[in-house]
Amino acid sequence: MSAGGLIPARETEFRVLEHLAQGVPVGEALSRVCDFIDGESSGAVSAVLMLDETEMQFRLVAGPRVPTPLSKAVEGLKVLPFDGIGGATPRQGRPVTVWDIRSDSLFADHRETALSSGFTAAWSLPIWSAKRTTLGTVVIFYPDSGSPVVEIPKSMETAVHLAAIAIQHHHNEVEMQALTRQLLRSHDDERRNIARDLHDSTGQDLASLLITLGRAERRGAQLPPELEQMLSESLSLAQKISGEIRTLAHLLHPPLLDVCGLGVALEAYTLELNRRDGLSVELDIPLQLPRLSKNAEVALFRIVQTSLTNVHLHSGSNSATIKIDSNAEGLTLTVTDRGRGIPAEVLGRFLRFEAAGVGLAGMRERANLLGGQLDFETSESGPTRGTVVKVTIPSSNFLRGAAAAAS
Repeated sequence: MSAGGLIPARETEFRVLEHLAQGVPVGEALSRVCDFIDGESSGAVSAVLMLDETEMQFRLVAGPRVPTPLSKAVEGLKVLPFDGIGGATPRQGRPVTVWDIRSDSLFADHRETALSSGFTAAWSLPIWSAKRTTLGTVVIFYPDSGSPVVEIPKSMETAVHLAAIAIQHHHNEVEMQALTRQLLRSHDDERRNIARDLHDSTGQDLASLLITLGRAERRGAQLPPELEQMLSESLSLAQKISGEIRTLAHLLHPPLLDVCGLGVALEAYTLELNRRDGLSVELDIPLQLPRLSKNAEVALFRIVQTSLTNVHLHSGSNSATIKIDSNAEGLTLTVTDRGRGIPAEVLGRFLRFEAAGVGLAGMRERANLLGGQLDFETSESGPTRGTVVKVTIPSSNFLRGAAAAAS
């Protein structure tokens, strides 16, 4: 019995599910499964291999106590013969393959390496999804071949089931990230297309209208005073609409972002915001900001937009600061305000990966897709009152050499 009153299997189940809920990497969750198996199997060590369907091979994702030579021997196995050398177990009906490393053809290319680890045999238990498709395998290595398996212990079946949950959770996350990436890309493309249409079509029509109204106004002395006043008001309204459409097109997708990069686009964006009433934005960025990939520049610009929208609509602050720092390791962007802070309930849901509004979730996904991280520092009172949105991305998002020069 553990200190918390749970038997080891139940405690392991709780810990693995807790790790998954906290969003830890799949390898870390599966390592906890291996810890449990190793504790249940005296003298043995375990590993979890996950099926890579694109390469049709198995890759080692967990095995904290597996010796390095043995890890290299099993990494990238093309075939796992679940042919039931040990037979289907009477209780669970799960096939078990028993390997003799000294003679099995599976280890022909790595036999000496594998044997140098001190293990000569292994059990292989397939990990299945709910639809009975293969997700991977749990492999338990033993110092000697022993006897064929007659029945899988119930505790071991629980461990394999937990491994299945962890791997399926990982697959679901990968699929969700792919869908999110596609959704964000479609969203950005649509904004770019709308901005282009507003500029090239509606903007040009308004320009023609302004020319016509200007010509009519110059002949206003020939019109009755009432019509001259209506013409003047129409011209002023058309000029206002034209300006609003230019601003809207710029906010949807600033053309400078594609041509000149993030730094110049943010300068133009903050200049436009400062011309308006309600929010004053200070920009603190290096003079020589490195060019980033197109996806990175769009993502960071959208994060700034969303952050400033939240400042304007929710914080109560009338000012904000955008700061960018970069070095050889990567780039950090912060947006700071001195408003009322993010309510604890909203921030808590966000940290638990629960629904916390489209804006916050979208910023996190954009950062994640760049291999980066989104963090918040927030206080609802005191001298540190306000919110800091901090995004850190690795240098892998920087353009290099000719690519940066061409930009």
